[in-house]
Amino acid sequence: MGKFLKTILTFFKNNYFIIFIVFLSLLLRLVRIEGLFHFMYDEEVPAYVGRRIILFHHIPLIGGVTPLGLHLAPYFYWFSAFLLLIGKLNPVVWGYFAAVFSCFTVFLIYLTGQKLFNKKVAVISSIIWAFSVLAIIYDRHYWALFWGPAISLIVIYSLLRIIEGSQKYKYILAVTLAFAINVDPSNIIFIILSIVAWTIYKIPLNRSSFFAFAILIFSFLPLVLFDLRHGFVNTKPILKYFQEKKSHPSLSVKSFSQNTKIFPLTLTRIVYPFGIDEVAKQYSYCKTYTQEKLSSVPIVAIVFSSFVLISFFVYALKNSQNAALLLPTLLLFLYFIAIQIYGTLLNSDIFEHYITGLFPALVLILAKFLSALPKKLWLFLLAIFIIINVGTASKFKNSIGFQQKMEAVKYTQEQLGNNPFSLESLSTCWKYSGYRYLFAVKGPEPVKSFMDPNIAYLYGNTPIWEKHPNTVVSFVVHDFAPETESFYKKYILYKSHEVKSTLFGNIEVIIMDNRSNWFK
Repeated sequence: MGKFLKTILTFFKNNYFIIFIVFLSLLLRLVRIEGLFHFMYDEEVPAYVGRRIILFHHIPLIGGVTPLGLHLAPYFYWFSAFLLLIGKLNPVVWGYFAAVFSCFTVFLIYLTGQKLFNKKVAVISSIIWAFSVLAIIYDRHYWALFWGPAISLIVIYSLLRIIEGSQKYKYILAVTLAFAINVDPSNIIFIILSIVAWTIYKIPLNRSSFFAFAILIFSFLPLVLFDLRHGFVNTKPILKYFQEKKSHPSLSVKSFSQNTKIFPLTLTRIVYPFGIDEVAKQYSYCKTYTQEKLSSVPIVAIVFSSFVLISFFVYALKNSQNAALLLPTLLLFLYFIAIQIYGTLLNSDIFEHYITGLFPALVLILAKFLSALPKKLWLFLLAIFIIINVGTASKFKNSIGFQQKMEAVKYTQEQLGNNPFSLESLSTCWKYSGYRYLFAVKGPEPVKSFMDPNIAYLYGNTPIWEKHPNTVVSFVVHDFAPETESFYKKYILYKSHEVKSTLFGNIEVIIMDNRSNWFK
């Protein structure tokens, strides 16, 4: 016991700085977590899957669906269900887990920065990640893309150790890639990075290499079993997707420019997310808010970030034998190619969160650039960065967040008791906001809802009525921007049948009388 305690004390003594940074990062991510926690459709589906695993012992063999129509293996769903079990089905447990796990990401970026470059870069990069408002926002958001930064760092660190000759890191890399590719399809980029690195550095294909490859292949076993049982229904949509897309490939200069711009924009927003203090807007797919995020960033900042990225890219190519420089550069290049293929050639929408796996590399590149400055200057810049970001983080809010939704659900239950009701949602950008699951957890559940066509198969043994009952409840989100004409027409109609209503943040609960069966 004495030897173990001595080891712990030695570790703390040698790593007190990064432990302090990790502790501060945890505080920044835990503060007001229920009020800022984001729970929408992308979170509601795995929540229902987890609930079905826990309550009805239905173990799925497939996970989330990709834009190609192909389902991934279910490891993310299984792990999410385990966390839900701990949290007694309350999804906010995911937010707490994400905040705690982010400590590991901060430590990883310190470890990777030290391995790739030096301790100065490690210190600067860990401080940037710990205090960046954008990193805090994404570190709190538990969904498939949440794992990207940690996966990226593990892959880069493992590849560097493998290049140096360490065999055990092949297994760590294989397990990481197996989980990554089955969490989100965008993580295939890390498999490509590994193959490219393996080729460039002529890593020998020995016994450990084949065993690592076997781990990766074995990870697809649940999908194979599912397809064998269901007539290959999971793989058929892939062919259909490419048949539809290949008939209309295009190359637009405007799209190429916009999709290129996302890289310096993201680096700039990691330093400071200009103009937006609503968490929901940061995650939104709505064009209004994606454009607002991009237009709020000063052009001078974008030009400077472009200079940093291009300078590092050129410097790395000139020193291509240095794996520490080449690995993050290769990752940046692969993301660039992937974004241009998916966004420019296939005409798909591109969002900032698609490149969360690149965030740590961007931070490491910036840290490397800052480390070249005089010590007093980079210390001054970091101090300004910390002050501004902590101040901004303290002002962030989520007017349609988890807390408001739970209060709205509680209010509805208090007003209706056990009387049957139908659940409706009125919003253009925020219609699918996870309300149905929150009623399933807190009960009683609506007998009919707007979500039934999408996820009724996940409800378990809950009956669904054919017609709407005498009471209809609509959750209305009063958006941060002007709504559509259709929204206002429906809103006026709902208010004309109102029995009671109240506001929770930007969410209005309207309880309506449907005894005349007007609601369709």
